[in-house]
Amino acid sequence: MTDDTPTVLARWVSAVEAELGLPAASIDVTEVLDLARDAAHHVARPAAPVTTYLVGYARGLAMAQGKVTPDDDVAGRAARLALGWDSEGT
Repeated sequence: MTDDTPTVLARWVSAVEAELGLPAASIDVTEVLDLARDAAHHVARPAAPVTTYLVGYARGLAMAQGKVTPDDDVAGRAARLALGWDSEGT
């Protein structure tokens, strides 16, 4: 990573939010990166993007159904699952 990675990432996220019609600052980037790290390190590298997508999908469905509450911790639940994951199945 270069020293300007946080700036480039912030610009990228803002551009994607605008392109997709999302409100500015619609995600917690640190939360997403932490979740991706946990999934990649404790499950498998490809689990990082898939897990973050699934969390976003679950949040979107919950919002559409009016089931989101301020204490909803979908990312935290997924992170805890990843941290306790036994890839060997034992």
